[in-house]
Amino acid sequence: MWAAASSAQAQMQQEHNPNAAFPWWMRYLAKGLGIFGGFVAMFFAILGLLSFSATCILAVLLQLAAGFLTIALEAPFCCTFVDFIEKIAVFSESRAYWQKAALYCGMGIVPIILCAELNTILGAGMIFASGVVYGFMALGKKADRSTMMMGASGTSNPAWSPTNTNSQSVPPPVAVNMP
Repeated sequence: MWAAASSAQAQMQQEHNPNAAFPWWMRYLAKGLGIFGGFVAMFFAILGLLSFSATCILAVLLQLAAGFLTIALEAPFCCTFVDFIEKIAVFSESRAYWQKAALYCGMGIVPIILCAELNTILGAGMIFASGVVYGFMALGKKADRSTMMMGASGTSNPAWSPTNTNSQSVPPPVAVNMP
């Protein structure tokens, strides 16, 4: 009991760290999309079980499992009745953003590819959207203006600049006369 409370306190301190790479609202947006997307995916998966197509039933079963896994990874307090969820949540919180992005985008796109109906697009699309937000977080923050200007000018060496004329010039090409 105390271990869970101390891990929750450590997670809150990490989430409100002012030196973190991303603002608190972006982390909450990704987590909120994952939680909301998981519930939406499970709701539309249950509705999609009324389908007559075998591939669509397979797609909504995968969507149902993806929705539950997303909720287990993003909001483990919703699944306290399952014993091993705490270990999965701790493992999930230690993963890099690109790994979460790949997992959520993969779980979101497979049901849509199998059965492109409205219930799979809405349900699995929310999980995919959470993966997209995590993907943007994995790309990192935008660089400052001077770094972007240096990259746009094609200079990788800050000692070199277009106004520096001390570099050796290349002789013009020689024309060859053909008979």
